[in-house]
Amino acid sequence: MLYQITRFIISVYFTLYHRLSVSGKEKIPQNRPVIVASNHASYLDPPLVGYTFCPRVLKFVAWEKLFKVPILGAYMRKVGAVPVSPEDKNSSAALLRMVMGFIHDGYSVYICPEGHRTEDGTLQPLEGGVSILSIKTGAPVVPVWAGGTYRAMSPHMKFPRPRKLYVVYGDPIFPAEIPQELTEKEKRKYILEKIEEFYRKMDAKDREKYPR
Repeated sequence: MLYQITRFIISVYFTLYHRLSVSGKEKIPQNRPVIVASNHASYLDPPLVGYTFCPRVLKFVAWEKLFKVPILGAYMRKVGAVPVSPEDKNSSAALLRMVMGFIHDGYSVYICPEGHRTEDGTLQPLEGGVSILSIKTGAPVVPVWAGGTYRAMSPHMKFPRPRKLYVVYGDPIFPAEIPQELTEKEKRKYILEKIEEFYRKMDAKDREKYPR
């Protein structure tokens, strides 16, 4: 009941306050765990993408401080978020093992390849953890664009503004379909380039529609 109530509240919030729209969800591979790789411009990104991924559960790690926020914390726990302390967050090897464990248990996971929120709305360099996870587990990467979250709640804002939000799921990247003659390093680079290509395409469209 708590899950249903929380999801209803979140649904009303995103739908009415942010006029949320979702596209490309049919591209998500079914009946297998996937790695959802999202851009990261706001604290809104994880709950937003997690909500659009429903009814499937999306596991992700998040700063433990967020779980102290009423309603948001309860919702994040219910959709699969796992709190981590600043000390845990600084251990990339430990986080990698944790997320690999989620995938091996059959859960889809949420990753932000940029590593941290953008401070000025521009895309950050991508880190290699997402490609390592995909190659080691065989799980396909689904790039996703959380649009409008920086305008709605940038790192400099304390409360979200009623800005239009939209989520776009891109074409999945299957590690098994990467040319086998490539080295391990080249395969990781291949995945990151595909993700970045999608991000830059979506970012260009966003800037054209919403000039800054």
